[in-house]
Amino acid sequence: MNIYLNDLSLQSDKSVIENMPLIIGFKQLIENLSSMSNITFRASRSLWNTPISGFNVMTGECPKGTIIPHEYATLLQALYSKFSPTVVNDFPYFSGTKDMNEKSPSVGTACVESSPVISFIFDEKYKADTISGWLQKNEKEVSTAEVNNIFKDKPSIYKCLADINICRDYNPLENPMWNKELSEKLLEGIDFISQDAKSRQGLLYKYGKMVAEANGWTYNEEISKLNSNSGQLRYIFDSSLSFVEYPIAYISIDMEGPELAFELCDKRGKHKGECSWDGKIKKPQQYHDIKVKR
Repeated sequence: MNIYLNDLSLQSDKSVIENMPLIIGFKQLIENLSSMSNITFRASRSLWNTPISGFNVMTGECPKGTIIPHEYATLLQALYSKFSPTVVNDFPYFSGTKDMNEKSPSVGTACVESSPVISFIFDEKYKADTISGWLQKNEKEVSTAEVNNIFKDKPSIYKCLADINICRDYNPLENPMWNKELSEKLLEGIDFISQDAKSRQGLLYKYGKMVAEANGWTYNEEISKLNSNSGQLRYIFDSSLSFVEYPIAYISIDMEGPELAFELCDKRGKHKGECSWDGKIKKPQQYHDIKVKR
């Protein structure tokens, strides 16, 4: 999975010294994401010539009247070294304005690839889960676009790091939760057991949806409604969009269990067992068939 640097977010009216707490936070975010084995950080080939808060990391030049401590310069060099400068300065470009006055091939490439970007938060507008703007694919074509944005370490960011194309390699009835590493990251520090019943159900829904989507499952509103009633709501996902090499299957969040798990059903809605978030499947012991047709 590629994550592209939002080099538009390197600009700031404040100095590196003033922004250092935010830079250190960004460094920690990079390190946390680096723990994911499939992550590659990419940036424009001109990264090392792109100043951060006015400081040129390559030359060590500072704005007039500013002196950067040596340890700060070393930290910024190490931070830039985390990125592979592979994006050529050419189309596609992304800009926050239609006139493409300030544009980034790095963010443009992320848009075309449907990959996320990672942003410094010197500017409040980059504290958002998605960044909206304009994408220019060639000399004539400019269209609206948005890109997933990572700016803070929180569970929701890990959903956009799932390479759903990998689902093609898995049978959803045999490996419904193939993305164990990402699922574990999403659930880090989450305690279901000590919650009261209402709070637990809220957490099961919130994180069940995240884990299902991170493993390539798509929420099916029609089937969910078909299997819900006034006493019990069902949250059912299907495999149709990602596990394309195999017949459709379904998973339903187990809203009654003490931990996060899913009921697994085949294309006819026949229950095939309970699947824990880390992919362990228990043989069916109770009736959990679902309706797939009215």
